[in-house]
Amino acid sequence: MTIRSKREGLLASTTIAGAALMALSAAPAFAADDQPAQVKEVVITGSRIPQPGLTSSSPLSVVNDQEVKLQGTTNAENLVNSLPSVFASYGANVSNGSTGTATVNLRGLGTARTLVLIDGKRLMPGDPALPVADLNQIPATLIDRVEVVTGGASAVYGSDAISGVVNFIMKKDFEGLRLDSQYSFYQHNNDDAGSQAINKARGFPVPSGNVTDGATWDFTAVLGASSPDGKGNVTAYAGYRNTQAVTENKRDYSACSVATFNNNPHVCAGSSTSFPGRFVSVVLPKQPSFTVDNAGNLSPFGAANQFNFAPFNYFQRPDERYTAGAFAHYQVKPWADVYSSFMFMDDHTVAQIAPSGAFFGTQFKVNCDNPFLSAAEVTAFCTSQGLTTAQQTTLFIGRRNVEGGPRQDDLRHDSYRLVLGAKGDFADAWTYDVYGQFGTTVYSENFLHDLSIAKLQRSLQVVNVAGTPTCTAKISGVDPNCVPYNVFHANGATAAAVAYLDTPGFKEGSTTEQIVSASVSGDLGKYGLKSPWAKDGVGIALGAEYRREALDYRTDSEFSSGDLAGAGGATPSTHGSFDVKEIFGEIRVPVVQDAPFAKDLALEAGYRTSDYSSSGHVNSYKLSGDWQIVDDVRLRGSFQRAVRAPNVVELFTPQALGLFPGQDPCAGGAPTASLAACQNMGVTAGQYGSIIQCPAAQCNGLFGGNPTLKPEESDTRSYGVVFTPTFIKGFSATVDYFDIQVDGLIGPLNPATALALCVGGNTTFCGFVHRAATTGVIFGTGATAGFVAAGNVNAGFKKTKGLDIELNYRTNFADWGLGDHGGLHFNLVGTYTKELATQQLPGSAVQDCVGLFGATCGTPTPKWRHKLRTTWTTPWHMALSADWRYIGSSSADICTPASAGFGGPCLPHFPDAKIKAVSYLDLSGTWNFKDGMQLRAGVNNVFDKDPPIIDSSNFGLSSPPFGNGNTFPQVYDALGRTFFIGITADF
Repeated sequence: MTIRSKREGLLASTTIAGAALMALSAAPAFAADDQPAQVKEVVITGSRIPQPGLTSSSPLSVVNDQEVKLQGTTNAENLVNSLPSVFASYGANVSNGSTGTATVNLRGLGTARTLVLIDGKRLMPGDPALPVADLNQIPATLIDRVEVVTGGASAVYGSDAISGVVNFIMKKDFEGLRLDSQYSFYQHNNDDAGSQAINKARGFPVPSGNVTDGATWDFTAVLGASSPDGKGNVTAYAGYRNTQAVTENKRDYSACSVATFNNNPHVCAGSSTSFPGRFVSVVLPKQPSFTVDNAGNLSPFGAANQFNFAPFNYFQRPDERYTAGAFAHYQVKPWADVYSSFMFMDDHTVAQIAPSGAFFGTQFKVNCDNPFLSAAEVTAFCTSQGLTTAQQTTLFIGRRNVEGGPRQDDLRHDSYRLVLGAKGDFADAWTYDVYGQFGTTVYSENFLHDLSIAKLQRSLQVVNVAGTPTCTAKISGVDPNCVPYNVFHANGATAAAVAYLDTPGFKEGSTTEQIVSASVSGDLGKYGLKSPWAKDGVGIALGAEYRREALDYRTDSEFSSGDLAGAGGATPSTHGSFDVKEIFGEIRVPVVQDAPFAKDLALEAGYRTSDYSSSGHVNSYKLSGDWQIVDDVRLRGSFQRAVRAPNVVELFTPQALGLFPGQDPCAGGAPTASLAACQNMGVTAGQYGSIIQCPAAQCNGLFGGNPTLKPEESDTRSYGVVFTPTFIKGFSATVDYFDIQVDGLIGPLNPATALALCVGGNTTFCGFVHRAATTGVIFGTGATAGFVAAGNVNAGFKKTKGLDIELNYRTNFADWGLGDHGGLHFNLVGTYTKELATQQLPGSAVQDCVGLFGATCGTPTPKWRHKLRTTWTTPWHMALSADWRYIGSSSADICTPASAGFGGPCLPHFPDAKIKAVSYLDLSGTWNFKDGMQLRAGVNNVFDKDPPIIDSSNFGLSSPPFGNGNTFPQVYDALGRTFFIGITADF
């Protein structure tokens, strides 16, 4: 069996040594016959100009297929998330609010600002609700390497490349048959004393001792053959992956939802939509909250009555994925290599969360002669409110549908990606590449076991008919199927009522991306155009591209009307498309070569002009240079203007109510805002001091698209040094500074910020607050709901600064006189983030989230994060590796002083004030036990470290990824140790 790899980017190494570009370029490439081969010009991610040698003026990191094996990963998301420059995003550990996709977020600037490529060509959007690339479409076994470029690259690749580019280079030109299989599972010892104690204090079941679960099995087959004349190859693959579910009640630290009250240590808390329920009359102000027993007796509702929703939630979603595809090419003429690729994915996953219910915050009308009401309830909800039995009362009801079981979100994505093109050389100095690309993702979603708000209301309007409780809607003929719902006795709900209320929701849709692109690159040195001090000529690349993006997102009447109780508001259908016509060019000028203190000095420039049908004309460009002073030292720097055009969802989504994390400053008995400030937001003097606070710290926003949005613009400055000392054999180092600022951010007008600005005296934002007429609240459903207007706008900025560092050292024991025992390779990749600041709206505070986490900042942003891998390549066909992953400490943003734009400081001993630094140790190895046979195995998180546990109010629901299980599972190892074993067999 022979494997030949046609390199389209950086030559692969056997480790993560991509940043040590000069060290790599010094190493010879080898062909299949093990004879030295000449290093040809290659195209590096970040430029279209082929270059002699492996240099880049932009910071570039590479992860190769050996790292895939040593990490034991079977998905692309975990592979890229291990890089310190990558922030947590959607993945398998997110259940509440999950899209079923896996995304990548470079630099913490957002998934929509990271461009994902496959073999240098765009990966289409993977979901109509979240139109960004879905990494589930990429089979990990087929990854040859991943090239990650930091900073703007729109001049080369177009829109979205603001924080950088992630380019997946796939295995091609394969000959023979390869079978690859891997099995992995989690193991954890439930021995956290604090978690055990708080669960037992509430009487909640809590696991203890050893547990193994969450198994994943992955199988991939690769078959390749070359043409007899050696001019072509077809490589085909098929894969299957199955991941088992893990619920939060399988870990002691996630068995209940933790919270902090009055600055005390963690306790088990939950939701005020509870069982047997929470009831508040809203006929008169300042009414108490009650719960009920099975006889209809009322008692005060308190923290002890909150519902523990954690045991139902998935900590890891079950997932089943099929992949298949092929890469082919044939050189039909010396100047024409026709190529094509096809990739298919079918991914099916289920997200599960706690049962639905009549969620507290929705107003329900109940007739005072309802036969289910006890005498005590009639007194509390009707008589004391000045109502007779002939009238109706209005209640906030929070009653959990425990009889109906947990809600499940059944998500399926089918994606198809086809590329057909031709490339080659002509006229001695020129190369060309012309291709067409079509990609589509078909999506369907079934949301099961939710309740209909309309049916809930009808089922609460009940009268006595000949001794039988009967819905008035059934009597009137409005709903002949209506079944009365007895929420006024703890165990009063019947199976028939639960079946009547159980209402599914359905969504479906698709995304489509069509691209036609043509480019040429040339070496003008062949025509004598070069610097008099350089041996290489001027290189140029020119091209044009047409791209069309279309999206169709259809929701049924339950979703579109907002009738589903657990959906958090309406989900409207969205349709739309746009296209863009682009012309681009690049030039690279070697200025001086092989001169004293100028081994190689080159300048680069690039420009792209784009005409969007949706948002008009925009330009992007780059200026960069690299200067190799001597063999040991190379300096590089660049400035890049990048753009991101608004997508279809941001442009055309109809307005609808949704939730945002926050508090109403005018709510409660002692509002934090003055009467005057609240009056500016529509509060009357009579309402002031009696408005109910937003349930679960989630208020209503009126969200929606804006067809007048303009593209975002960003400026990236980067400066770096590549150090490859000839006096230290095998050592290389890179240090790169990055500075990225994005202006004209596209997103919803932040409703929490609008409230704060209004309270602070900027009355312009007071007009965005629309309160419920009777109650003055800014929550609820339907026509009576209050909300803060939060449509999409271009406003504010986001910026980040920091350093990327990579160190590599490779040595053999024999070089140190220690015998022929193989060699060691050390690779350190680290990121120091100096700033990650956001201004939501003009005039609002600039909030710097470096070293912080919480309701504003979301997932932790440690100042320093690194991974250090040490690999021993033995002379016995084995490689043993240890990886140290380090995540720096973070503090709660609510503890940060108000002068920095947050709400602190916190009171002393606040339990969530800080997340300590975390270190993980991973061990793995490979063994080539037979020709063509390789065994791999390992364990990640060797010491079974528990993740940091925090109050879920610090998750930062405003920007995904959401926290889950009282922690941030996309940042920390949330399920314990991971064991894996796999085998690769080549035939």
